[in-house]
Amino acid sequence: MIRVTLRSLLAHKWRLVTTSIAIVLAIAFLSGTQILGGILDDSIKGLIGDVYSGYDSVVRSPDVQKATFGEFRAPVSADAVVASSGVDGARLAYGVVESSNIQLIGSDGKVTGGGIGPPTLVMNWIDDPMRPGTLADGRGPTADDEVAIDFKAAEEQGWELGEGIEIATQEGSEQFTVVGFVGLGSDADKTAGAQPVFFTEEVARSTAKLGDEFNYVAVSAEDGVSQDELASQLAEANPDLQVITGEAFTVENQDAVAQFVGILTSVVSIFGFIALVVSTFIIYNTFSIIVAQRTRETALLRAIGARRRQVIVSTLVEALVVGLFASVVGLLLGALLASALVGLLSSFFSLETGVPSIGASVIVTSLFVGLVVTTLSAVIPAVRSSRIPPIAALSEVSLDKSGMSWSRRVWGVAFLLGGIALTALGLTSTLKPELYYVGAGLLAILISVAVVLGPLLARPAAMTIGWPFGNRRGSVTAVLASENAARNPRRTAATAAALTVGVTLVSVIAVLATSVKSSVDDEIQGAFGGVDLIVSAGNFSFLGVPPEISDSADEIDGIDIVSPVGFTFMRILEESLPSDPSEGDTGAQEPDDDAVPVIGIPDDAPSGEDVVSNAIDPDTYFRMIDMGDLQGDPETLGSESLIARQSVAEENGWEIGDTVPVYFAATGTQNLTLGLTYTDALGPGDDFYLPLETMRPNSLPGFDIDFADYVKLDDDADRDAVVAELDALVADRPDVTVQDREEFIASQTAFIDVFVNIVYALLALAVIIALIGIANTLSLSVMERTREFGLLRAVGMSRRQLRRTIRLEAVIVAVFGTVLGIVIGIAFAAALSSALAAGEPGLVTFKLPWIQLAVIVIMAAFAGVVAAIIPARRAANMDVLAAIDSD
Repeated sequence: MIRVTLRSLLAHKWRLVTTSIAIVLAIAFLSGTQILGGILDDSIKGLIGDVYSGYDSVVRSPDVQKATFGEFRAPVSADAVVASSGVDGARLAYGVVESSNIQLIGSDGKVTGGGIGPPTLVMNWIDDPMRPGTLADGRGPTADDEVAIDFKAAEEQGWELGEGIEIATQEGSEQFTVVGFVGLGSDADKTAGAQPVFFTEEVARSTAKLGDEFNYVAVSAEDGVSQDELASQLAEANPDLQVITGEAFTVENQDAVAQFVGILTSVVSIFGFIALVVSTFIIYNTFSIIVAQRTRETALLRAIGARRRQVIVSTLVEALVVGLFASVVGLLLGALLASALVGLLSSFFSLETGVPSIGASVIVTSLFVGLVVTTLSAVIPAVRSSRIPPIAALSEVSLDKSGMSWSRRVWGVAFLLGGIALTALGLTSTLKPELYYVGAGLLAILISVAVVLGPLLARPAAMTIGWPFGNRRGSVTAVLASENAARNPRRTAATAAALTVGVTLVSVIAVLATSVKSSVDDEIQGAFGGVDLIVSAGNFSFLGVPPEISDSADEIDGIDIVSPVGFTFMRILEESLPSDPSEGDTGAQEPDDDAVPVIGIPDDAPSGEDVVSNAIDPDTYFRMIDMGDLQGDPETLGSESLIARQSVAEENGWEIGDTVPVYFAATGTQNLTLGLTYTDALGPGDDFYLPLETMRPNSLPGFDIDFADYVKLDDDADRDAVVAELDALVADRPDVTVQDREEFIASQTAFIDVFVNIVYALLALAVIIALIGIANTLSLSVMERTREFGLLRAVGMSRRQLRRTIRLEAVIVAVFGTVLGIVIGIAFAAALSSALAAGEPGLVTFKLPWIQLAVIVIMAAFAGVVAAIIPARRAANMDVLAAIDSD
């Protein structure tokens, strides 16, 4: 039997190739992302290790606060530099400035770098090898108007030594002269992506708004002194600070980047697994058709003595060969894919290029997944074929009765009801963790509708979709196409299921993105009724708006109100929160098993809940922004006041006038008074506000600024004239823009479009695999129906009509899978919207993107036509007599 199987494979090489395509693409994506993740992890860790290779110890503040944007640590005084310099074993200690509150202005007058990518860093120059970075050309800055910059940024902008460049800071835009280029590595030819800009120490501290402080102190050891010995001496000299070895400090930074890379590769790998699921449907469908085509062959083998087990083993051996072949090819293709992506990413930071090495874990995973998926996909068709009695198989009587199967209906309804129940229990938080149960429920619903109940839906759906084509002038080709699709509902459903999975995910993303954007639009339009213009520095800028702009703007004719806004990080201390024994300690500073060991005082900030708080000017803000029902008086808010959402205050048991202890990384514990509550806010996460006079003295340097100015115009103001004057005010800050409400809304939701487009690109792989599955199914179907097509040609059907019949059949299958996916996707999006809205009221306003959904259906129909080109051409080119005489 093994010999028969292998000869059958060799006799049908094209079948081997077409069957393998889907699994090849899925394995390529999975292995490629794994290889890329390893390359990124190793390269970036090496680069960061090079950045801090000169550090033997680091002295820093123990006050650290974790927030949405990362970890923020209070600065240390210059006294720490003096104390560290005097310890035994210290060769050199210097205060390090490391901040991200500048942006380079390119040759085109626009901001370079920054945004959601690697930051532009303020750093202070020290003429010693322990400094991060190696001088590639020129020298370090010695005058206040000189800088040394990253060589990569200079290459991209065409800057040369001695050239003047513009740098935007929180105080405005300034001109500096480039005197040096800096890189990483011994040859200074590598970059970690970030754009360091080295200033003199005085300018660096001023630019980073550190006063006479530093972010931390870096210390280099004398020869023969270990890092642990140096750290011990430094801990004694700095009893109120935290000391960490240089190796531990490097590991901290490497782990932070590795975590980001891990999340990135995991997210991308998810789409690889989605493609794998789609491939499973295709492999299953392909083997079902192959087994059906070999019914007579199987019957003859059974008739001459082959047992059921041998027939099953024969099919599984074929699946193993296909799986092994596809996995090896997919693994090699994945290496090429990773190599191409490395070449692309090398333009952002230095990576090891060339042919990537494939680790043992990647090889094992790829081969295991490929073999298991392919083999499992072939089990059911193999068992099903072995159950056919030899006499029945030899008679070639085959009728697909899946559409009438009561067991299919029972199982389908059971899966459907079970999925709905799990989803409901997860959405209502009856079962936890909610996400797992919601995910399991939605998966059960998808399996029920797309797989189990699919054949029950395929027959009526095929006739319905084909009806408009057949109804037009009684098209015979359309009637044949719809009847062909309806005749074998199991095959039609299995072929469409692969496309259904991909379209379901695309639909969910499209609906959720539209709903979130609609919600943001409604929230801003509703709350911003009194705001005409917004002066802001962008979503991801930490430069803010110069404070003098609000004062100057207030003097412009036609402007009624200017209200500056900002934000800061704080921790609501545990003592002011209601206790919940089931949740345990919520402190962010509890050490974990993976924490880097430190010498000195540990991170001992009080436990609590970290939040981001907006900062406003109460005198002007509430005259422009609708915050719903207010309790309290805005005019009584002072420098120690707190403003909270009413629902949050009620949950915590706070009332107006209560003292709420909070923790700021800059100033420690502060007792604030709840002076005002509100019911509505600009965003679902806007639970806290502080007056600007409370925020500024308690914020870390660089965060005590205005991030936007809201502007209300007089009723008779000349809008164009006012905008022109505001543009003139911010002319020296290319990163600051003046926008109206519509432009501001578009900028706030632009990242959603970017995210959705990336997801669409990744999901395109699953859709492409599904379309390959349609083409493969049609190709095998053409081989199966050779005699049928021959007879049609013999009774007068032209080649053009035959091609049209097969194309329409592909369109019916594609539209069926797409419409089913859209319906399921809308239902899933509605469930997820409900869940998100329950946790964050106002976050999602359910809305359907009708135009996008219609485009998806049209594109699916067109893709079906494309998928049918080769099968249709092969069928039309058959020799009529040979086709009629075929077995």
